[in-house]
Amino acid sequence: MKAIDKLIAPLDKALERFDPLWQAEHGTGGLRSRYYDKTGVAKWREWRGVKDTLYDYTAWIKNIICMVQMVAMAPLPILKGFWEYRWMGSYLGTFMFIDRLFEGYRGPELRIAHMNMHAIVQSLTKRIAFALKNDARLGGGPDTENIIPHDETITPLFLKGFKGLYPFPLQTLPEFIICDVDQHIEPYYVDVAESFGLPADVCSRCAAETGVAIDDAFPLFGKVMLSTNMPCNASEATSMFQRRRIGKPDFPITLAMQHNEKEALPYSRQTLLDAIAFVEEHYGVKYDWDEFFKYAKLMNEQNTIELEKWDFFKTPYSPLSGVSESLYRLYSWQSVNGQDPYFNKVDRKVIEIIRKAYEQKYLPFGGKTRHRAFLWGPSAVYYTDFPTWVQNCWGITIVLNMDSTMGFNMIDTEDPEKALDDLTRFTEKACMRHHAVGGWDNINALWTWAKEFNCDMILFNDNIACKGMLGTHALMEEQAREMGFHFIFVEHDLEDSRTVSRQDMRNCVNNYMSVVLGEKPLDPTIVEFDDAAAY
Repeated sequence: MKAIDKLIAPLDKALERFDPLWQAEHGTGGLRSRYYDKTGVAKWREWRGVKDTLYDYTAWIKNIICMVQMVAMAPLPILKGFWEYRWMGSYLGTFMFIDRLFEGYRGPELRIAHMNMHAIVQSLTKRIAFALKNDARLGGGPDTENIIPHDETITPLFLKGFKGLYPFPLQTLPEFIICDVDQHIEPYYVDVAESFGLPADVCSRCAAETGVAIDDAFPLFGKVMLSTNMPCNASEATSMFQRRRIGKPDFPITLAMQHNEKEALPYSRQTLLDAIAFVEEHYGVKYDWDEFFKYAKLMNEQNTIELEKWDFFKTPYSPLSGVSESLYRLYSWQSVNGQDPYFNKVDRKVIEIIRKAYEQKYLPFGGKTRHRAFLWGPSAVYYTDFPTWVQNCWGITIVLNMDSTMGFNMIDTEDPEKALDDLTRFTEKACMRHHAVGGWDNINALWTWAKEFNCDMILFNDNIACKGMLGTHALMEEQAREMGFHFIFVEHDLEDSRTVSRQDMRNCVNNYMSVVLGEKPLDPTIVEFDDAAAY
């Protein structure tokens, strides 16, 4: 390997002037120079040096192969899906989305990022093909009646005890994932919901999900629907709208809101048991704990590796950070949840790279990181490529995101009674649940997380349509001053970029870094630019 590095070193030196990071350092351009104005469309691919550019192309080809395989799995349903569902067209922007996510990535950072993203792509493409192949709107398929549709914030792991049935988070394809890829798709569904009388000042995620239901844009399959009160009161209303529109028997998995209280466990535990009994009644399949244990073991391994990753995150030497960490954890925990051994394979490879980087005292991002930040923010940080942008522009590395702090407790894989207790705790700490609602302690835990991971900065969720989080605004600001953290409120309207644009979000950081801290950007081309027409 060293011989190859020596061989290509002269070529890298001769071509370094095409590297946007080199251009930013020498005032001849930067990361934004290669884009068409107002878009996320690049005129040419990013030059990262010979080895990294070849690796980047290889990863790109692997993702294209997944897309081809998806079409081959169900060609006619896929074609019908593009005709039936507006959100299907947004997935065509996946490649531009991935390219922007990993701008400026080199070496181990790039390899880990692509490993993590490819795991998501291969999973999602299979899931799209499976959903459309069995979608009753498109004619149905062999497993239409064997799918258990459930709310996206319900952990699918506990449903794996039903052998021969397939848990499927209903909102994942038209809302939960695609909103990260395309900033323009969900505002359409928000408008649909508001045209039917939904107030305009509610959470845009809940509004979008309601609009998807009204627009008949959910795939239809299964015999029942499992809804939930997670993560908030607005989502409860969303569940009711979906229930009326979809028209299937519904079981609301209403877990205890104050789930940190010890009295909450028996209640939430019984709710999961009642949900299992509901599925048994409607599908005629008995719950099999041995079947569940197979998948719980996979999830336990994922969480074991995740906890080891956290030990490395506390040091300056981790090549896994930012969006490649948070988006992967969000999808692998909330959507996969131990169901796909491929994610375990990826985790094993990634942790080996991280261990090696630590041994070598490797400094990621060329050692240009100035600040270590804890990110307390949801979907809007993904379609804006926000974690990548803050690193490339201001040298702020996102050590950990709130989405990464979901249930990391182990689940017993021998005793059903103990397993049910563990599974209840695990489920209570699902996406947006443990850190945004459920009591003041959950939000206040931010300071502990930031201290444990040696962060000097916090980028905080400031969703202008979230009544709950807005109520914490002044309290968090006051505590930040007392504790000495650099604390930046990042305004956004979650999935509606018309209210707070990408540039408005970036300006929250720009103003703090330039006015309060007096720092200069690493790349002036990405301080302020118009990308309102981007995916």
